[in-house]
Formats: sequence, structure tokens, C-alpha cells
Amino acid sequence: MKGMKFGLGAVFAGALAMAVVSGAPGEANAASKTGNFLLGVLAGAATVAVVSSAARAAKHRRRHYRPSRVYYNHPRPWTAAWYDYCSARYRSFNPDTGYYRTYSGRYRFCR
Repeated sequence: MKGMKFGLGAVFAGALAMAVVSGAPGEANAASKTGNFLLGVLAGAATVAVVSSAARAAKHRRRHYRPSRVYYNHPRPWTAAWYDYCSARYRSFNPDTGYYRTYSGRYRFCR
């Protein structure tokens, strides 16, 4: 809900900025004002889309896992050999997160 309020605020702020920048008084510019308002709404919506996309990408960015223990005969996490090992061993392995789903429904990190 908070992001939606920010998004609407950004859209209307962009529309207001475009209307103020191009606003010359008079009836002859009424169509121009409407066009500028719509252009501002589109610019604000595009800004919100870019910012929310970047925030979502940062949220889902892979965390680098450094094991506290050394696991012998297993490849180090986040290497190509590790991806191959975990994909071959666990059918439910998710390479984006590094976790697999157990038969009991829990998620565990592949070691």
C-alpha cells in the first residue's frame, strides 16, 4: 500500500510539473495543457515503473552464502560445479535462491 501511494504521488507530481513548465495562460493553450498533463502522467508512470523494478530487483538479488563449516567432497556454493551438483541431486532445486524443497515441504539450502 505504501508503494502504491508513492507511485500515485509520483505520477501526479510529474503531471503537475509538466503542466507548470509549459503553462501559458489562455484558452488557445487548453488543448496543449491537456496534452502536457497526459504527457506528465505518462512520464510519472514510467518513472514509477523504473523505480519499482529496480527496487524489486534489489530485493530479489542473490545473497552470497559463505558457509561457516567446510563440507568435504562438495563443491563451494554459487559455483558452476555447485549448480550442477544440486540440480542433479535435487529435482526441486531453485538455482536463483540455492534452496530445494524437502519431502516434508521445508526449504533447505543445498550444501
